[in-house]
Amino acid sequence: MYLFMIRPQQKKMRERQAEIDAMQPGDRVMLTSGIFATIRHLADTQAIVELAPEVEVTIVKQAIARTATADEEEFEFTDEVDADEEPTTPDSPEEETTEVAGQEAVEPSAKTTQTEKN
Repeated sequence: MYLFMIRPQQKKMRERQAEIDAMQPGDRVMLTSGIFATIRHLADTQAIVELAPEVEVTIVKQAIARTATADEEEFEFTDEVDADEEPTTPDSPEEETTEVAGQEAVEPSAKTTQTEKN
């Protein structure tokens, strides 16, 4: 029983650990969630990965499924922003305007009290 069940499991665990230990900052990996990321920093049990330019998260090393190959990624990943594209900024959270039946309605940012409504 040992030869058929436990030994193969131990071999897989050793291979998996060797694969994780061989990873270096800059490697592209796929996480267990299916997200592609770039390793930025590695520690004993955790890693910091970059999901998009300037978007880094800390994960446990067990969340790394495998090293990503070039043919797995359908989209090219670059850190550069095209010169003809303007960066977008979120709208001001203080007021939102919506159009209701041809009329513009302004939603206040602060709660109105019952006395203010009357």
